[in-house]
Amino acid sequence: MLDKIKEILAQYAEVDLDEVTEESRLAEDLGLSSFSMMSMMGEFEEAFGITVDETELTGIATIGDVCEYIKKKGGK
Repeated sequence: MLDKIKEILAQYAEVDLDEVTEESRLAEDLGLSSFSMMSMMGEFEEAFGITVDETELTGIATIGDVCEYIKKKGGK
């Protein structure tokens, strides 16, 4: 799952994906704007077969949070 998340992330953040870990913060470390994060979540919906509820995204700050959210939503 982490590899697929990184693959999608590469479209939105200009970072060395080898340095991206579950502790990497979306805004602070990866420089994602809120618009980029919402667009990326749309990609996650398609890639993992989930539906993202925008009201639940306030607690998502790191790549690890994204992984946990996708798992919680039953992502494949």
